[in-house]
Amino acid sequence: MTIDDEDTIFELTGPDYSWFAFGFDTTTMMGYSLIVQGIDANRTVVEQNLVQRGNPGIPQAVQNIYHFDTDHDEPNNLTRLSILRANNTGDADDPIFSPSMTSLDVIWAFSDDASPAFPISSMGNHGRNGRGVAQIQFAVIPEPTCSTLLVLGMLTMAMTNRRLLGIGHKVG
Repeated sequence: MTIDDEDTIFELTGPDYSWFAFGFDTTTMMGYSLIVQGIDANRTVVEQNLVQRGNPGIPQAVQNIYHFDTDHDEPNNLTRLSILRANNTGDADDPIFSPSMTSLDVIWAFSDDASPAFPISSMGNHGRNGRGVAQIQFAVIPEPTCSTLLVLGMLTMAMTNRRLLGIGHKVG
């Protein structure tokens, strides 16, 4: 997750061959979640509120997310989705994210019955081994200053010029 003053970007990664889901600001099957269905690069993602164990609820009436990128890593059987959401959507069911957060409880799930040979694209029971809970620890990453960008640009130009001129490289 990347949180700035107004928006949060989620980068969710899960198995190519299974639905997967992440719940935020919770340690149980209750509360705000992002549910990813489909397989490989053919994915949909919805905001949903988990109701309780065995009852994942239904998608929220208003979806406050924008799914802007999907990366299918076929050799490793993984799919990554990039999703943008306002920190404060105004929806009482959505947690408010802030750049001042230091940690966040998360849960995740996927079908432990799915495999590359037997894909399961629609959300269902995750099974005993298809779930987990953790806590994300956030760190502030300062924006580069103009002088930092200038130095990086000059280094890039110098390295490019060295390559073009063949300086420091064996040619032949």
